[in-house]
Amino acid sequence: MKKYRWLIGVIASILIIAIGFIVQVEYGPGDDTRVIIDYTLNQYSAPTCFDQAGFTNNIDDTTYSEVEDHQTFLPESSCTAVEMQTKRGPLWFAWFM
Repeated sequence: MKKYRWLIGVIASILIIAIGFIVQVEYGPGDDTRVIIDYTLNQYSAPTCFDQAGFTNNIDDTTYSEVEDHQTFLPESSCTAVEMQTKRGPLWFAWFM
């Protein structure tokens, strides 16, 4: 049994890696993800898309969960909509992306 211990370890490792690619989960922005909101336009922007946003001076930053709770703020562009979209993919992608 001692001489096959390394084989059992290799098989277990391959099994764990394979399960990580087989199991599908949803992943996306967390509830504590920061977003910029414009109270005048009732829109929000992801920080990566803020440079292209045509916001007024009435802005603030908040969390994504607060924006989702109010339901009055809309994404300012398709860039923000794509950044804040939940995706479905393998478990490894959810952990490392």
